[in-house]
Amino acid sequence: IHPVSTGALDRRRESLISRRKEAVDELEKTFAFIRSLPGYSGFLLPPPPDILRKMSENGPILVLNSTHHRSDAIIVTPSDIASLELPSLKLEDIERHMNQLAGLGRGQQNIFRRRENNLKLNDILHWLWDTAVGPVLDELQRRGAISTGGVGIHDLTRVWWIGVGPLSMAPFHAAGYHSPGSTRNTLSRVISTYIPTIKALSYARQKRFELFGGSDSSCSTDNSKSDNIVRKSNARLLLVSMPKTPGASNLPSVSQEVQYISAETGKIGIGTSALSEPTPTAVLNQVADFNFVHFACHGVSDVNPSDSHLMLLSPDGANAAKLRVRDISTLNTQNAHLAYLSACSSARNSSLSLADEVIHLASGFQLAGFSHVLANLWETNDSASSEVARDFYHLLFRNHATGDWHYQVAASFHQAVKRLRDKRPQNPLTWAPFIHTGA
Repeated sequence: IHPVSTGALDRRRESLISRRKEAVDELEKTFAFIRSLPGYSGFLLPPPPDILRKMSENGPILVLNSTHHRSDAIIVTPSDIASLELPSLKLEDIERHMNQLAGLGRGQQNIFRRRENNLKLNDILHWLWDTAVGPVLDELQRRGAISTGGVGIHDLTRVWWIGVGPLSMAPFHAAGYHSPGSTRNTLSRVISTYIPTIKALSYARQKRFELFGGSDSSCSTDNSKSDNIVRKSNARLLLVSMPKTPGASNLPSVSQEVQYISAETGKIGIGTSALSEPTPTAVLNQVADFNFVHFACHGVSDVNPSDSHLMLLSPDGANAAKLRVRDISTLNTQNAHLAYLSACSSARNSSLSLADEVIHLASGFQLAGFSHVLANLWETNDSASSEVARDFYHLLFRNHATGDWHYQVAASFHQAVKRLRDKRPQNPLTWAPFIHTGA
């Protein structure tokens, strides 16, 4: 073995450093060229503070982060970007509770296990309120950033939650104490929406949509109807239902859910198309032609998040087939606005180590261009899922007069979930999984 001289090692190190510097310089030149192109001035750059503040005009954006050193909430409002330390929120507690949360939705058929898991989930929701959500909402109220008066749905301010790391799995929308009459909970204080990043929020808001917009919209008067729906819509909705799935339990409430939605949309002229025995290919081929898509089926959260899927049918109808996240996210849907995933675990990432990736069914539909996605964090009761879906569409189509479509979607879903919560306040396994993501 011949020893390598010190001089030779020095020359090799200098050569590697020089090559690396040249590569970095070349990369920076490429970035500079891209940023000189129209519309790409912010390529791979964080949004400047004024853009961040502007993004919060419709409600505060709340970024919650925890490390071994400290935990903070970054609060973005139109007037300020501030940090609020959360001294009681510890990373080890977050990891323990999120790991515990991951298994609570399973095995709900066993009444004893369900009762035990409801108690555990209530403890988690109390902890999340005391250490994070409560202090953040109190700070927002102190700053005048959220409404403090009134109890009606239109008295509440919207907020956007961004959880970092394991906090991306936290049910901020359900945090708190839910005994009758209590307002120490998120549902009583704000309307919650989740978003993976502020850039994703900007992307979700790029599309403008009016349920009753367009020159072809028509009006009619029907005073015999107590709810007096008089406007007609040109929107289109695709219903994808799987009341029976090979190898999985039946979903007996799905048929009624689909019938109700079809009846509601028919009243206001929304064109509805139903796929009762859907294959993944049929869905992928048709989704882009619709403004709304509603899935009533089983959903599966996979340890490999890109393999999380909705369970549909194989071409011969004999077996279940997977509509995967990676298939959905590649769609290009110019007209898409709302995807309702009435399916188990459609917003759940099963891999805690990949929590920051935010890859699940809901995010897949967001990547495909849907401004709003309604989804579930864990396994849900079939009848509860149908109840929330029916209430949501009922409220959405009757509260359209506010003029703010984004607000109306979030507010209608909030109210539908709150109705279910009010019926079963101490049963959060039933009502807490339902979330809204997007614009």
